[in-house]
Amino acid sequence: MKPHYNTPSAQSCYRATFQGATVCHSWKLIWRSWAPPKVKFFDWLACQDRCWTAERLARRGLQHHPRCLLCDQEPETIGHLMLTCPFTRQTWHEVLS
Repeated sequence: MKPHYNTPSAQSCYRATFQGATVCHSWKLIWRSWAPPKVKFFDWLACQDRCWTAERLARRGLQHHPRCLLCDQEPETIGHLMLTCPFTRQTWHEVLS
């Protein structure tokens, strides 16, 4: 008699492929917004932490500037560039007013 091996199903392989992946729960807000497609795409990349910031360059062992080039105060992350950088905050304030 042959020994029985547990063979993975297509479903279990598919789930394993995306295990540990980040999920953007705001995808409906992004893709159904009135924004131009290139803005939607950038927003999607930012939510997935796929923009080439200094933080991402460092993770890949690539050369990068250690701090934000706009304010030179904090490490350059997507969160900092989009929300907390003083330059960005001033820009958002001007755009929204």
